[in-house]
Amino acid sequence: PDTAHGQQLAAHVAASAAGLRLKAYDQPVEAWKEELFFRTPASLTGTLGGIAATGSLVLWPTPQEPRLMSLVPPLHIALLKASEVRDNLYELMHAQHWASGMPTNALLVSGPSKTADIQQTLAYGAHGPKELLVLILEDA
Repeated sequence: PDTAHGQQLAAHVAASAAGLRLKAYDQPVEAWKEELFFRTPASLTGTLGGIAATGSLVLWPTPQEPRLMSLVPPLHIALLKASEVRDNLYELMHAQHWASGMPTNALLVSGPSKTADIQQTLAYGAHGPKELLVLILEDA
């Protein structure tokens, strides 16, 4: 609820009375670690853009949307503006003028977490969310 898209979602949830509960990331993780790790079914974050060649999302974590929100809950819902999709990472970096201000922590997300490093058995959700849902938003 502390971001522009979070405020829109909060207004929608309040109007629909769907029984959903929104939780802002407004305190240190230590204060609500139990809830975050065991009772938070999904997270919603914005994205900085998308890379068409690899199907990747680019996230720049902020205090309102820290990296944990895209890694811990089993479902990560990411909002992507259609106008921010570029062919490759170089084009995205150039279009958004990254040279004038790089983030301290940029994430490239190309799907849900999966690994086969234990007995060569594919497992989802070992190093991040089991599911990734990308909502592509048209510019208003």
